[in-house]
Amino acid sequence: WAIIQKKQNNKLRQEITERQRAEEALGKYQENLENLITTRTAELSTANEQLKQEIKEHKQTGETLKESENRFRQLFEYAPDAYYLNDLEGNFIDGNRAAEVLTGYQRKELIGKNFIEVGLLSGEQVSKAIELLKQNVEGKTTGPDEFTLKRKDGVEIIAEIRNLPTKIGDKDVVLGIARDITERKRLEAKLQQVHKMDAIATLAGGIAHEFNNALTGVLGNIQLLEMDLHENKTAIEYTKAMKVSSQRMVNLTSQLLAYARGGKYQDKTISLNDFVEDTLPIIKPNIDPSIRLETDLPRGVSNVKTDPTQMQLVLSALLSNSSEAIDGEGRIRIIARNKEIDEEFTKSHPEINPGRYVCLTVEDDGKGMDKETLNKIFDPFYTTKFMGRGLGMAAVYGIVRNHDGWISVDSEQGKGTIVRIYLPAFEGKKEKVREIPPESIELITGTGTILVIEDEETVMDVIRNILDKLGYRILEARSGKEAIEMAGTFDGDIDLALLDIKLPDIWGDKVYPQLMEARPDLKVIVCTGYSIDGPAQSILDAGAQDFIQKPFTVETLSTKLKKVMEGK
Repeated sequence: WAIIQKKQNNKLRQEITERQRAEEALGKYQENLENLITTRTAELSTANEQLKQEIKEHKQTGETLKESENRFRQLFEYAPDAYYLNDLEGNFIDGNRAAEVLTGYQRKELIGKNFIEVGLLSGEQVSKAIELLKQNVEGKTTGPDEFTLKRKDGVEIIAEIRNLPTKIGDKDVVLGIARDITERKRLEAKLQQVHKMDAIATLAGGIAHEFNNALTGVLGNIQLLEMDLHENKTAIEYTKAMKVSSQRMVNLTSQLLAYARGGKYQDKTISLNDFVEDTLPIIKPNIDPSIRLETDLPRGVSNVKTDPTQMQLVLSALLSNSSEAIDGEGRIRIIARNKEIDEEFTKSHPEINPGRYVCLTVEDDGKGMDKETLNKIFDPFYTTKFMGRGLGMAAVYGIVRNHDGWISVDSEQGKGTIVRIYLPAFEGKKEKVREIPPESIELITGTGTILVIEDEETVMDVIRNILDKLGYRILEARSGKEAIEMAGTFDGDIDLALLDIKLPDIWGDKVYPQLMEARPDLKVIVCTGYSIDGPAQSILDAGAQDFIQKPFTVETLSTKLKKVMEGK
């Protein structure tokens, strides 16, 4: 029993030991498990926080992306230029409001179509667009390129277009930017025309100056010849014919100077009837001989106060337009009438004031004009196939308006055109140019020393001979520098200077103050082939005593010299 009891005790102790070991192992396992749970819980908590943060950041990113997308969509939608997206075949995908305004089409009308199918492009523009699209497909940016687009309403506009290859998602597209430059091109053309007209005016002034220098030599020598041969009637008859031809050239240079003056007028009281009769022989050679010119100029038509040279240009422009509007045989009538404009008439024509006018009418039986052309006839630089020679109707309008007048045009296709010009009637007597027969040319002689500043040898010779006959002593300077030097170094009195404007080294308006610095009491007459406007007027404003325009008569020069010399 004792042995059995011992074995049982040993077994019990062993079981207790094993149980203790198991409990210890279980305790350690439980501790490890708790530690693991704590660690994993902490890790899960951290991961959860990270996940929450990532979700938050993702949400914020999404909101930011959406906000950015909305912002760029707004920028795209409301951009002042037309923005559009095309696929690589040129088909429209999307566009902004400006694109709708530019083309006249709504987006839904354009989606899936290209510019050719819609009709925006035609002719040479199509091949140009295809070539540029090929470059876009190759990844090249194109533009700016100019295209003429035909809007939905049929109106053609000029657009400046840039195309940029880009991606939206994984899709290759072309972003186009188009700008309507129609108005800009119109203004550029207008500016170019203004520069062109300025250049023409400068050229006209220069040509007129050269003509007048040449005519001074011709007319001056004719008068000198008449003075020497005044008893030879045969010679005088020849010189008369020479003077008539020369006078036509003088009239031509006056017209050139009228262009160059840029709208400044030298008004005279004239008879409109006489004006038309005197002007027609000058204009008629430019009219087709198969066109019959008729005049209706009754007696009693009032005088007007106007610049004859400018009005000559107006009449020339109107007759040229009428002539070009007539194919083959036709008729142009020129009519003058007194016209009373009452207040009732001015209600529908506010451009004109009530009062007495002289109406000059030019009517033809030519092609006439449609309403569109008629509405644009006074637009600056507007021309048609048969209109545009000379001044153009815009310039005609400007001249008439600057004379306090009014112009109207009535026309219908196939029925001809009627142009009416209303000029205020003037009560004063018309001014006549007194013609002095050669044998009665009165030489107003004088004494004193005159400095002639002139670079043209022919003109210098004529002035020298005239001044010699008039009794003056002459000093000659052929450049501005020579004149200034002579004024400063000449040992004696210089009573007067005849100053040309266009000199080879210094223009006359720069010479004048240096002359006055050298000789403060020097009297100066500006003598030039240019008109009184411009440099001549600036010299007069600076203190010069008078102005004489080439070509001049002996009588005119002698009278001017006497008047200035005596201080009158």
